[in-house]
Amino acid sequence: MASHSVKGAGVASTEVPSALPIDAIEQTSSDSDSGYEEKTLSTSSVTSSIYAFDIENGRKYQAGKSYVIPNDEAEQERMDIHYHSLRYAMGDKLFHAPMAHPTSVIDVGTGTGIWALDMADAYPGAHVLGIDLSPIQPTWVAPNLEFRVFDLEETWDMPNRFDFIHTREMNGFSIKSWPKFYEQAFQSMRPGGWVECQEFDLDIKSDDNTIPPDSAVIRWQNLWEEGIQKGGMTGRCYPNQMANQMREAGFINVHILPFKMPIGAWAKDPMLRQSGLCTLVGLLDGVFGLSVRVYTQLLGWSVEELEALLAQCRSEWKNKRIHSYFPMYVLVLFIHCMVTLLITVADT
Repeated sequence: MASHSVKGAGVASTEVPSALPIDAIEQTSSDSDSGYEEKTLSTSSVTSSIYAFDIENGRKYQAGKSYVIPNDEAEQERMDIHYHSLRYAMGDKLFHAPMAHPTSVIDVGTGTGIWALDMADAYPGAHVLGIDLSPIQPTWVAPNLEFRVFDLEETWDMPNRFDFIHTREMNGFSIKSWPKFYEQAFQSMRPGGWVECQEFDLDIKSDDNTIPPDSAVIRWQNLWEEGIQKGGMTGRCYPNQMANQMREAGFINVHILPFKMPIGAWAKDPMLRQSGLCTLVGLLDGVFGLSVRVYTQLLGWSVEELEALLAQCRSEWKNKRIHSYFPMYVLVLFIHCMVTLLITVADT
């Protein structure tokens, strides 16, 4: 795995790269459709309750939790597709922290476990632990990989355990107290360890002003953010704010690496084009699951009203004249030395 060395201190510019080249072919419009000996992670007793779930509007959610994203098979497919969107947007890299031989890795909010699976395969000498609220990870895994059910809002209590902490798509709607999260991450790191946060911002942009002024997508995005905020979260990714919170937790030399995640196959670069295709598929198939609990429970919409708005959004996303993207940021941070914060800002 190639990695980038990070030079200098402080926060790099959060400006996303210059305008992405647009593939001329796409200029026509289209409306068609092994485990640790010390189990010191403060987990609640794992009982059959972790396999309980609630059904709302045809979607399955973890029972007894207020998390707005479902955990059913349809959502798991969307998460895996979006993983590839992010990875292609980052040049097909697992991470950007300049590590040669990580030995103890934790994937926080592992989801389906897809990043942890790839990490354990790429680094067989490392022990990889994936933690998540939902038990949706595979059972048969490599001997150096372990999954545990864990609520991230609880106490970690694993001091000086990891040399690499990884998160992805957590900022904005997964954790209510990010300062507490960063403090616990800092306490769990070994000296010289790294933290990398790969995040996208729900702030869809276009460098060539092809997003229409009456865009249904922008309306959907703004309403989703409003609903999430009513639920006590931000709904957005603010890299400079994240970097400041990381410094307050004790990290130094926080770096922000900006990327773009296209929506659709309009970018000339082959890897970004592939990223855009994955993003488009994930949105067309997965936007209802991302939206329905936010809109019905937090905004008071009916399912019929939501479906009407999403139909307009899907039409925009399939329009090849619209060259939109998600801003993406990777924050890489080093404990006691340097931390790399990778935040990906992506348009959804």
